[in-house]
Amino acid sequence: MDTKETDRTDRLPEKVRLYMEKEKMARQGSRILAGVSGGADSVCLLALLVRLREEYGWQIAAVHVNHRIREEAEEDAAYVRELCKEWNVPFFLKEEDVIKKAGEWHMSVEEAGRKVRYQAFAEAAEQFGADRVAVAHNRSDRAETLLFHLFRGTGLKGMGSIRPVRGSIIRPLLDTGREEIEEWLKKNGISWRTDATNESDDYTRNRIRRRVIPYVEEEICGEAGLHLARAAGLLAQVSDYMDGQARARLKDCLVFCENDAAGLDVQAFLASDELLQTLMLKSLMEELSEGGRDIGQRHILGVQALFTKQSGRMLMLPGGLEARREFGQVIINRRADAAGELPVAHGEKAPAGCVRETETDLLKEVRETGSAALEIPGMGMLEITLLNREKSQGIEQKAYTKWLDYDRIKTLVLRTRRPGDYLAINDRLQKKSLKEYLIQERVPAGEREALPLLADGSHVLWVIGHRISSAVKVTESTERVLRIHIRGGKEDG
Repeated sequence: MDTKETDRTDRLPEKVRLYMEKEKMARQGSRILAGVSGGADSVCLLALLVRLREEYGWQIAAVHVNHRIREEAEEDAAYVRELCKEWNVPFFLKEEDVIKKAGEWHMSVEEAGRKVRYQAFAEAAEQFGADRVAVAHNRSDRAETLLFHLFRGTGLKGMGSIRPVRGSIIRPLLDTGREEIEEWLKKNGISWRTDATNESDDYTRNRIRRRVIPYVEEEICGEAGLHLARAAGLLAQVSDYMDGQARARLKDCLVFCENDAAGLDVQAFLASDELLQTLMLKSLMEELSEGGRDIGQRHILGVQALFTKQSGRMLMLPGGLEARREFGQVIINRRADAAGELPVAHGEKAPAGCVRETETDLLKEVRETGSAALEIPGMGMLEITLLNREKSQGIEQKAYTKWLDYDRIKTLVLRTRRPGDYLAINDRLQKKSLKEYLIQERVPAGEREALPLLADGSHVLWVIGHRISSAVKVTESTERVLRIHIRGGKEDG
């Protein structure tokens, strides 16, 4: 590869060099590990780093992750290996069955793939002794991510989209458009591999890239993608400034702060500016959950609402967190891995599964905050979370974890049995009375009256510890799911 000074027509290396200097991505003599899939973006990234390495005294290596999803995966790995050999770049290969991992981790294939990649980056960086890991996100990715965050619900930080630098992760191409990348590769006679999954509409980000942005650029503004990326950059600067203001105010609101828990004074918090309130909560939740992944704006607003509610209210959150209102404080803490028997009034123990009869519609709280939680004394904590279902997401049903089709449910009440209760028992949605079902399942008569149920009117959605109604099973057409888990159920312990 020609490493001589580029001519005036070859402006991309200079553009990237200046961008890296502006964002302080790497110092003289850095050891940089590049994530290289074999696609145009990552190949361009590696090529530019190689061009610049002599000037800055950089040592460059590459890591490739074989997700074992596509038939061409082996060919992609071989291509990157040969490219590294040609350019005198140390090569690291990580192979992982991502589909299998997605099932084990209970997440979509897309999410599991990302997790596997960053694990591979960390392993290879340690072997190579890298102080920087370069990934190939470009300006188009930044625009897509901004929309992705807005559609799913986000705060100011999420509007900043992808950052140029995050810890040791650097993104030298973040100010470069996808068309610009491909044009430069073609001009320099550098080929790349095409990932067919990027053309699939099974993934949310693909749909935004392939459908939403092209429509907007054609019907509204031809430079919409560029404007979105620039807006994300500006919002990232605003977010960083406001985060500093929020951290300063947070110190005045904290009653205590430990590794796995923190308490906020209600009066001091409510006296703060509303924007600072959400930023304080975001910062605190990120710290307690070690990154705050999956914590969105709806969760932050849910915790914010606890400050004006009665003591005893609780909210289950992503990242293993829970929040509760206690007298003059709101406490946010990490949940225990498993719950034992939970205490009831006066220190007495209730029989397992004993339900306090209420008409509280748990679905109302889920609609407002994205989640809900309720204690079932002697059994554990009932945790309900609303999720958008990705087509690639695995749905695993266990005795104390169920997934229901959210859009088929009108109300959700935790109670014991009543006359007229029924559930659907097959795909034809044939009804069977709850009494008949319990007899058929040989549930002892003495246990039937106390058996906890989740119901929509007389329709029993889940006989807890047993089956769900076929009428709310997740199908291929399901778009939103309720994940319902008993923390402290037998599968936890």
